[in-house]
Amino acid sequence: MSILNHADFLKATRDVRIVPKEELRNEATKNTYFYSRFFKTHGLKFKGGTKLVDRVQAVNAGTFGFYNPNEEFAPRQVDTLRSLEMNWAFAKSEYVLLDETSELNSGDDDAYLDYVMSLEQGCVVDTANGMEEALWTKPDYEKMESLGANQAQHAYSIPAFITRDGLAPSSSNGGLATGSSAWTNIAGVNISQNSWFQNKFATYHAANPDSADNGLISAFDEITLQIQFEKPEGVKNYSTDDDLQNYCIATSLDGTKFYKSRLRERNDRMERLNDPRINGPQYDGIPLKYVSELDTHGWTNGQPDFFFINQKKLRPWFHSRRYMHEKIETGGAKQPNSTVVYKFTWYNLFPLSRRNQGRVSAA
Repeated sequence: MSILNHADFLKATRDVRIVPKEELRNEATKNTYFYSRFFKTHGLKFKGGTKLVDRVQAVNAGTFGFYNPNEEFAPRQVDTLRSLEMNWAFAKSEYVLLDETSELNSGDDDAYLDYVMSLEQGCVVDTANGMEEALWTKPDYEKMESLGANQAQHAYSIPAFITRDGLAPSSSNGGLATGSSAWTNIAGVNISQNSWFQNKFATYHAANPDSADNGLISAFDEITLQIQFEKPEGVKNYSTDDDLQNYCIATSLDGTKFYKSRLRERNDRMERLNDPRINGPQYDGIPLKYVSELDTHGWTNGQPDFFFINQKKLRPWFHSRRYMHEKIETGGAKQPNSTVVYKFTWYNLFPLSRRNQGRVSAA
C-alpha cells in the first residue's frame, strides 16, 4: 500500500478509544491523601459563624487547700477559661465551559471522552490536591497568622501546630526560614507564655537510631506517654480523656522505610524468610501513615520526623454553607456562550488541643 493510499485510509476511517468515554484516566492525583483519614474517622465537621471559636479550661483555679475549723476564708474569683479563635480561609477552584466545545463534544457515542466531565473532574481534583498540599505546608507567618491589607488567609497546616520543640513555629523547629520568626501567637494564644498550648516532643539519636536508650523506638515510647491524659476517677463528667485510638503517626517515604527497617531489625526471629514485608506498620496500636507531601520537607536522609496526630483534637472544620459550593456565572451579553463554574470551600484547621499532639525528630 502506498503512503498516499494509507493517508486516504486514515481520512476515510476513524480511531476508536480503548475505554468508554465515561471513563477518564486520572494521573493528576497524589500518592496519599491524609485528609481522607479525617473524613473516615470522624466525618466532615461543619460550623457556621464569622470565625472559628472555642473555649477551654487551660489552667488550674488553685483553690484547693486544707483549713482549720472556724478559720476565716478569703474566696476569690479565678479565671481559668482561655479562647481559641481563627478566621476562615477562603478557597476556590473553577473551570470555564464554552458552549461550542461542550456541544460539539456531545451526542456522539464514539467521542473520545465526556468533555464536560473532564472539566468537572479537573476542578474537583484541584480542590483535593490543593487542600492536601495546604495541610502539610511549612508554617508561614505572613500567610497563616499575620494578615496584611488585601492578603488572603491561608489555612493553617499541621506543622504549624506540631513543632519540634513545642513552641511557636520558627526556622529552627520545622518552620520556614523567612517570615516565621514573627510567630508568637497561634489562634490568639501566646505559645511561650502558655504551656498548656504547647505540643509534646521527643528526639532520637541521629547517629545511632537503633540505640535501646535514645534511639527511635525509645523516642516513640517517650512521646506516647506524654500525649496520653486520663480522666480522674469520680469526676469523669468534668474531664476529657485522650487515649491512643484517635492517633495516627504521619511521616515521609524515608520515614516509613526508616521505621520498617527498625521493625525488621528487632523482629528478625519472627519474620518469615520468604516474606520481608511489614504491612500496616503500627506502634502501640497507632497506625503509621505515609504522607507523600512530607517528601518535600527537605529532611536529612535517614533522619525523618514523625507526627503523632490526635485526629479528634486537630482537624479541619468547614463552613456549613460553603463546602464545595458551586456557583455558576455566565459571560453576560458580550460572551453569552461562556460559563464559569466556581467551587468555593471555606475552612481552616482548628487545634482543639496542642498538648495532645506530638512530634519525634532526630537530634
